[in-house]
Amino acid sequence: MKFAIVDPSRKQAEVIKALLKSEGHKGEIFTEGRACLDAMDGGAFEFFVFDWGLLDISGSQLLDEIRRRHGWQIPVVVCSALTTEENVSDILRAGADDFIAKPIRYMEFMARVEALLRHCHATATPRLRVGNIEINFNTQTILLGGTDAGLTQREFDLATLFLTNIGRIFSRDELLKSLWQGEIATDTRTVDTHSSRVRRKLGLDGASGLVLSSVYGKGYRLDTVQTD
Repeated sequence: MKFAIVDPSRKQAEVIKALLKSEGHKGEIFTEGRACLDAMDGGAFEFFVFDWGLLDISGSQLLDEIRRRHGWQIPVVVCSALTTEENVSDILRAGADDFIAKPIRYMEFMARVEALLRHCHATATPRLRVGNIEINFNTQTILLGGTDAGLTQREFDLATLFLTNIGRIFSRDELLKSLWQGEIATDTRTVDTHSSRVRRKLGLDGASGLVLSSVYGKGYRLDTVQTD
């Protein structure tokens, strides 16, 4: 596994690289976010670990670019000395898969990395089934009860995001940045329209055991529900 390690402290980055190397992984160190962005053009990385307090760009900018270029399948761990509940929740909601408090406790760090890798390996198959919904990543289609649900590409991307993150709230702005990055004449109504279509086409009204809900003031969340 090839890691990108972004930290203003090269000494800290070298320790992380050595830990990862001890488990058979490779790592490339960057002390600035823009250098990492330049290296990302080659699509060389499979896992990102970075400090939220970068010196040249913000951690949120780097995270947005990672998600825009690589989607939501690639693991991202953010490290920070800012460990308030609000700060941690903001980072996770921005799109990080996990948060590590600084100073880093290295055994915990490696355990969290290994947990994320297990999750990635479990979902790296070309198909994923959630109830009576099946995602085929190779053909970019979703079957509902064995029948093609007839999603557009944008609807497929949105549905896949929800189905692979059950229980997580996505804000409308976060969804816009992830799926409509750089497009003009789009606003949160675009998210509402596409979410409504995904809910209708996949039956995400609770009858199938899944419900896509609008959470007041926050965004959208897909949940499992009990069915009789």
